[in-house]
Amino acid sequence: MLWAALRFPHFAIEIRAPRDEGPAAICERIRSQRILIAANEAARGRGIQPGLSAPQALLKEPDLKLIERAKSDERRSLRALADWALQFSSTIHQDLERWLLWIEIGASLRYFDGLAVIGGHIARGVAELRYHAELGVAPTLEAAALLTFKPDAAPVLNRASLRADLTAFPAQHLHIKDDIKEHLRASGVATVGAVLDLPRSGLARRFGPEVTQYLQRLLGEAPDVRPHHVGRTRYRRRYDFADPIHSLEALLFPLRRVLQELEGFLRGRDVAVQRVEIALKHRDSPPTSFTLHTSAPIRDAHRLFALLREKLERIAWAEPVTDVIVEANEFQPPEIIQGDFFDESERRTAGWIALLDKLRARLGEDAVRMLGLQDDHRPEHAWCIQHESQNESPEEILPDRPLWLLTPRPIARPSALIGTPERIEAGWRSGEQALRDYYVCISEDGARWWLYRDLSTQQWYLHGLWG
Repeated sequence: MLWAALRFPHFAIEIRAPRDEGPAAICERIRSQRILIAANEAARGRGIQPGLSAPQALLKEPDLKLIERAKSDERRSLRALADWALQFSSTIHQDLERWLLWIEIGASLRYFDGLAVIGGHIARGVAELRYHAELGVAPTLEAAALLTFKPDAAPVLNRASLRADLTAFPAQHLHIKDDIKEHLRASGVATVGAVLDLPRSGLARRFGPEVTQYLQRLLGEAPDVRPHHVGRTRYRRRYDFADPIHSLEALLFPLRRVLQELEGFLRGRDVAVQRVEIALKHRDSPPTSFTLHTSAPIRDAHRLFALLREKLERIAWAEPVTDVIVEANEFQPPEIIQGDFFDESERRTAGWIALLDKLRARLGEDAVRMLGLQDDHRPEHAWCIQHESQNESPEEILPDRPLWLLTPRPIARPSALIGTPERIEAGWRSGEQALRDYYVCISEDGARWWLYRDLSTQQWYLHGLWG
């Protein structure tokens, strides 16, 4: 197996205040102190680093905004990332305490045409989600996690060279208790190689079996058994805000991220959607709910976001938004358009569908209408105006009929009739009974007419023309 580990060093702040331009940090109460665990780029630029106490940080930067840690938000966001990562592999692990995500990429290398390609896809996907992540690749979970602390380190592809490749790493990055790392440092053991050279029996006696078990998992000498992420059958994503959102622009950033996560989820299951339910929650009023509807199955986050923006620009909410819920419960097979050197009709159709979706989002669901079939034998009643196209075509073979339908016009009996008549008897339930024999004929000027004889009056009528 080959694991790609993604470590998100600023995860807690990136999920809560991604657009905050001022200095901000996440703090957590540890014993009797509030300790910073993450800071945004503006705060880090002013010397605010994780590990500082809240009073120390405020002395350095009085304008620092402190946000209390919310593990439930982190858990939801990391699970959404795991769903997104299913597009690269079916085996995903996560560690909330370390803000780590592991993707088993060994089985996907051939599909993605090599390590460089799949690594590029993962890196670009994380950047589109507006997260900062460090990547490490190794044949064991813990080795891949360790490599994330040195982003420029070359991937380790086999276990035979694993020990040698990890030797120079600082021991402080090992996933063992802080007091054990401090004791090792005080004893002059500063590198991973120095730790691995210590007698295992002595380490177990002094620090307990957990340290030696960890080192065995690190080198692949013992199996690393842990629960893997199971993808959901339905998509539901809740996104909370640190402060209520008042403006559309501030709302668009998290929604773009959620739709990117949704695209990864859909690609992982190889499905698409036509309906996405969105609810904007408020503190003291009912939620503002609406549906994002597309004419064809879709999973492109950029197209979904463009339609969502059109919708939101025309929706007014009464109060600031406290959180957003995005749901998708109905899935269809994706429509994959294959390139054709000679025929561009499918691409033109895709462009037409995209235009219809944009008009529907801008003008409203009922503003875009189209012709459809109706279950009635009478030609003048066999069509209707509908808001959605019929995805399934009729199974039966329909007779040849003109698209240009006229109001029935009395004519004299024609002479050049073609073929056998088509009889239509319908409408008796509605009180508009029609008893007709339809014919095709060629007029004197060469036009092709569609006409019928009313069997109750024997009168002939012109009803349609072929172009």
